[in-house]
Amino acid sequence: MSGHPTPHTRKSHNDPNLRKDTRRSGQLPGWCDEIQRKVHAYGTDIDDYLHTFVPSPIPCNVTPPSITLIENWDPQPGREKEMYDPLIKILTAIVKDFPKDKRPSFSNPHEAKFPFPFSQFSNRHHPAKPDLIASFPGDRLPAKLDPPDWSRVAMAIEAKDVAGKDPFVTGARESSEVRAKRLVQLAVDARSLMLEHGFLASYMFGVYGSNIRIARIDHTCVVASPMMYLKSAEGLRSIQEFFWRFVHPWEGGPGAVVGSDPTFCKLSPVDEKWLRIRLAEEADEMLEGVNLREGRLVKVYDEDKPAEPKTFLLFKLLDVNARLFSRSTMVWLGIEDTRCSDASNGTADAPAVLRVLKESWRQVIRIPEQKFYQRLTDTIPADEWYGLPKLLHGGDLGVRDVKRWDAARSGKPWPGDDDLLTGIPGASGPSTSAAPKPEDIPHPMHQTFSLRLCGVANAKYMERSHVRFVVDTVGRPLSRFKSTRELAMAMRDAIRGHQIAMKYGGILHRDISNGNILIVDRPVPEKPDCKGVLHDFDYSSMTAVPPSENTSSSSSEPPRLHRLELDEDDPEDVEHLKERTGTYYFIAHDLLEPNIVASVHDTCHDLESYYWVLLWIVLRHTKFIEDYTCARLFPLGDDATAAEKKWSWANKLRQSLTVIDNPPLTTLLHEFKRAVYHSLKEPEVGDPVPLTYEAVLQIFDRAIARDDWPLDDKAIPFTPIGPVKTNTVFRGPLQVASQARQAASKGSKKRPREHDDKEIESGVALGTQSGTASATLCPDTSTGARRSKRARSAVMPPPSTRVTRSQSRRSGQA
Repeated sequence: MSGHPTPHTRKSHNDPNLRKDTRRSGQLPGWCDEIQRKVHAYGTDIDDYLHTFVPSPIPCNVTPPSITLIENWDPQPGREKEMYDPLIKILTAIVKDFPKDKRPSFSNPHEAKFPFPFSQFSNRHHPAKPDLIASFPGDRLPAKLDPPDWSRVAMAIEAKDVAGKDPFVTGARESSEVRAKRLVQLAVDARSLMLEHGFLASYMFGVYGSNIRIARIDHTCVVASPMMYLKSAEGLRSIQEFFWRFVHPWEGGPGAVVGSDPTFCKLSPVDEKWLRIRLAEEADEMLEGVNLREGRLVKVYDEDKPAEPKTFLLFKLLDVNARLFSRSTMVWLGIEDTRCSDASNGTADAPAVLRVLKESWRQVIRIPEQKFYQRLTDTIPADEWYGLPKLLHGGDLGVRDVKRWDAARSGKPWPGDDDLLTGIPGASGPSTSAAPKPEDIPHPMHQTFSLRLCGVANAKYMERSHVRFVVDTVGRPLSRFKSTRELAMAMRDAIRGHQIAMKYGGILHRDISNGNILIVDRPVPEKPDCKGVLHDFDYSSMTAVPPSENTSSSSSEPPRLHRLELDEDDPEDVEHLKERTGTYYFIAHDLLEPNIVASVHDTCHDLESYYWVLLWIVLRHTKFIEDYTCARLFPLGDDATAAEKKWSWANKLRQSLTVIDNPPLTTLLHEFKRAVYHSLKEPEVGDPVPLTYEAVLQIFDRAIARDDWPLDDKAIPFTPIGPVKTNTVFRGPLQVASQARQAASKGSKKRPREHDDKEIESGVALGTQSGTASATLCPDTSTGARRSKRARSAVMPPPSTRVTRSQSRRSGQA
């Protein structure tokens, strides 16, 4: 079973190794690459833009602003900050006749830095600095938000002193890099608002001299409005129309804006109190270090029960992919909110059952994740189920939203509790004259339509659909292991789960990463000894039929894969439109190496990814070496460099990591590395030995069975570090001891430097600032860290042989 990997596009850092990569300058290149070809201008008619992208069922019925409002508006080059307060006065006057509960307010943050919305992950991302901010309807912002945060911000406003700084004007005199920086500023603000408030789309308001732009941003692209001129009656009316529509969304409760998710709301003090009651004696432990202001209530719809959603209270974020134009996956810990369905108002004596909820934005061309879980449920015998979670509730909100939209456009009643034709202010139902016309029904927002509306070729394959579901197994990320033996056991059980999914379901995961393996906190009764699970199957592939139903007479041919999510009249050659699978740091060497052509993603590649995940976790969270080695082994962005780092590391068998006071983990790393080395061997060196489930599991089983594991060596928290000299040496404790013995035997007068306990504790003792060992660990060269011509000619086979080598590894699926 296999699947061709798809091209990679570099994106912004989501889990940086170095402190510089958390800063704006460090993340800018990734953001620029991420936003490439994602910016689209829509038409020339501002009214058409507002009708299409800022839908509202209520016409704007307030008096248009007077042209005298802007008679003194005269922005000057180089005096941008002097624009802010006059602009606030203009915007405030434009909305002054809105109903009080719908009127937004505006504020000058005075260059305040707004942190990443989730405090636990804020050290990975640089703060944002919006020029101005707008509130939610009915909220009056103070002159200064102290401390600055996104909780009361509904929209960010960027103000630049001259029209030439409009980033949506192609061919502008500014360099493309400067324009990209301005677009990135908008995108970072939009990303923050979408994460903070669960927005399905976010709106940005840009002022460039006297020119105005509106930008609508979702998880697929940016759609910019036609330019408006502030110093005109028509421009003022359009701005007023925009803000009116923005605060009068088609659906949503009090305080909602266009882009709000009607299935989402923030926690209230009442919700927080109820949560503590339900968690009972576990409340203090479960909520330690948790900021409940970041929590939320969400509705989860089962596909077969559109009118019976379940509500879950999410209180702890386990993982987040903060990239904007991506799956944007979030994994939460929560409990079901039973207050509506329970006669005891949700305070029954039965303890609350913890659940894990995941939401993401699936590329619509990909197979929905719930289909993989359904295949697993249908094919794996109950007594064989291991290392995998079970789907309890949920599905694709985007698919549901499209069905709801189709029903509304055709005038048919919708069986759910959120019919688009009912409950609309100003409309009494589909049978009255006040009912909206089919062409007025807004496009779905749980599934993006932006590219289709902009007329982009093959747009429907690149749109994204909002997915939300609940699984039964509660766990912790690998980075929070309580002991290294627990870490090893969790990874072993996740490998078993991978094997079972392949054996019975014909499912290849294709995205083995540190975030997709959970350490089980509360094993299900059926599998009390299971310590780890593999989840997140939305990048997976599976055979057209389960292996047990495969009646193909030829075993030499790979099984036929499940068809992509295409319509009957869709072309078959759209595979290239899928985004690259796999978390970049952990992608197998052969899938990165440009000189290995026609390589397909297969079982051996996933097994190799398990090694890189283990190495990543050990480098970041155990005592043995400074963190900079992690940055050097796992570069981001260039396939050739990333492949070279993996190749260089795997081929240096004598450079084994030695974890302090942990022989079992040291041995596990060494044996697993040796297995990876043999799987990557060139034919000139010897026949490659493909990684197999049995071989890898035996390595883990031998290590776990040892009785000399440390008892309480929990994960060391990781913080991105500062720059380190490029000649940093890799020296573990064994190397230090060996050098000492050599010096003694030669009668040298020089003693090896002794390290005090504090240095050992911090890991400094294992990395010095001299020597040359690092050059062989991960060489950095001006040619992109590739092997020299001499080295490559000695080990690299001709192209035809390389393809054969890659194909030969795929025989190791057993």
